[in-house]
Amino acid sequence: MKWPAIKSNGRDAKCAVVVRDSRGKLIDGRVISAKIMSSLHGELLAIRLAGGMIKAMGLRGALIESDNQTAIKLSVSESVPPWKVMAVVGDIRKLKMEEGISFAWIKRETNGLAHAVAAEAMTGCLPVNWVSFPSSFVMSIVSRDASPLL
Repeated sequence: MKWPAIKSNGRDAKCAVVVRDSRGKLIDGRVISAKIMSSLHGELLAIRLAGGMIKAMGLRGALIESDNQTAIKLSVSESVPPWKVMAVVGDIRKLKMEEGISFAWIKRETNGLAHAVAAEAMTGCLPVNWVSFPSSFVMSIVSRDASPLL
């Protein structure tokens, strides 16, 4: 499972993706820095990052979950997206077809880890090894986020 999120201070953003197995266990994660035009643009960049990770990890048929309904709708729709996000949406739709990715909207309350990671990255306090050696804070959020999945 993928859980994208962004944190932004104007145009500078941190986009975070958390990879979990079907039981909610933390498998991997990435954070990127990006210049964004809107929060929707940032959410779509996080979804594209998740799709790229699916491809790189060989997780064909994986599920990308996001708490942004508009981003999910644009990812699955065949309609023409707004021009400001057209390139990113095109990349997502291509990855969807190539990798058999499915998408789901989730409540923000079950997407806490991705948001916490993005927020920590924004402040410069996220350790490089946050996935390999998760702090007790990270593990508490992993448990809280995973509980609705079980």
